[in-house]
Amino acid sequence: MVTLFVLLKRKVSLSEGIGLSFFMAFFEIGFLLLGSGLFSSKPSPLDAMNLFAIGLILVGSFLNTGSELQRHIWKKDPLNKGRLYTHGLFSKSMHINYLGDSILFTGWAMLAACVFAFFIPLLITGLFIFYHIPALDDYLKDHYGAQFDSYSKKTAKFIPYLY
Repeated sequence: MVTLFVLLKRKVSLSEGIGLSFFMAFFEIGFLLLGSGLFSSKPSPLDAMNLFAIGLILVGSFLNTGSELQRHIWKKDPLNKGRLYTHGLFSKSMHINYLGDSILFTGWAMLAACVFAFFIPLLITGLFIFYHIPALDDYLKDHYGAQFDSYSKKTAKFIPYLY
């Protein structure tokens, strides 16, 4: 939500803001209900797996919000107007912010301790890879041209050093 309402350079429409707020609330409340034992007879105890899940949430949140904060600070410099941001965490992955979301939702699914919860990070990751990333890449190529071509040739698309 910080990224949506504070760090994004573009203006966010009221409908987009409300839609994404409800989208996020739906998943967060869903994870809480699943973690409360909604589909099991007992809630899961806090153990090493839960601590690992909390670590994933923290790492994912850092990758998402940290990368957007880096870009936000860079874009505020007038010397960078019209230039594609390729530094910081975005030097490791073109869509490191999306990877962060996938990681943090995987952590939430683990905390929920319900196999059904893993549908959420799988859905989100699939939407990123097959829908959002191709659309954003098309926009960036149109907007930045050769800058984007150079960046996309030397930078992983989603997972650093892999894809």
